[in-house]
Amino acid sequence: MSLSHLDDERKKGFPSPVYLLNYKDYFYLVESIRLLRDSVDEGGRTFNFDVYDIEAGNEQASMAEIIDTVNMASLFATSRVICVKNFQKIKKGDIVRLARYVESPSSMSVLFLFNQMKDSKDKSPEKAPLPFSLKTITLDFNERELFDWAQNKIGSYGFTITKEALKSLKNVCEDSVSKFANELEKLTLLSRKKIDIADVEEAVFGTKGGTIFQVAGAIVKGDKSNAIAKYVEIRDGLVDIMALGALNWQLEGKIQTNNPAFLKCYEQLSDVDKRLRGANPDYPLELLIYNLSDIFSP
Repeated sequence: MSLSHLDDERKKGFPSPVYLLNYKDYFYLVESIRLLRDSVDEGGRTFNFDVYDIEAGNEQASMAEIIDTVNMASLFATSRVICVKNFQKIKKGDIVRLARYVESPSSMSVLFLFNQMKDSKDKSPEKAPLPFSLKTITLDFNERELFDWAQNKIGSYGFTITKEALKSLKNVCEDSVSKFANELEKLTLLSRKKIDIADVEEAVFGTKGGTIFQVAGAIVKGDKSNAIAKYVEIRDGLVDIMALGALNWQLEGKIQTNNPAFLKCYEQLSDVDKRLRGANPDYPLELLIYNLSDIFSP
């Protein structure tokens, strides 16, 4: 299942009264709510489109309040659309209240429950499954769908982007679609009719001193001092994980897999990736760059 499946349901008029929408990356929550909002006629959005949040905070809504809204008659539209964020925070008592609604849902509304799934770092115990079944969609993109979305996004600004540029951007952003979308927005600020890999380098890592890709070039030459000097010039404003992704992608393109240096570089990059995501988020990338350069030193 994917975000495109939610769009397919929209085209069918949302035949199910309640949907459970699972996602990991915040990007999918934002894009889905935008899609659902656009499914309601512009004139009726004030009355027939509501977004609630059940997480504790200033905007917290009770399930009783949400169910009351779902049961209200729609105005100026065939049905109401109600979105509930942070469904993973639902309380046991509210599950009982929701179960009663699922047994006899309103024919005038469609309820969307956004459930953020646990990431690999979350060691909290799994919650018990819901005691009732719902139409469930996992919001994600495969690479083709992501690139199609990106092409359409860039096209809405009157520009085009090459597939090679999209691949390089995805590699730099690794598995974060939110980062990918944010960096894509930055590319539009270049106002280039056709965006290519050089534009990605400039927008994501470009500074007066150069780019992270020039750092990679110095590494494979074994030029330790130059590689570190270039990195020091551009490190302000860089996100370490994205810089690591850029180095990984560049070095993969420059080193043949049958080269003994390939495995050594992979081990270094993998080790630092674990450090940055784990107990040592402030690990200095200068040390990594020195060690990588040392692999290629005569």
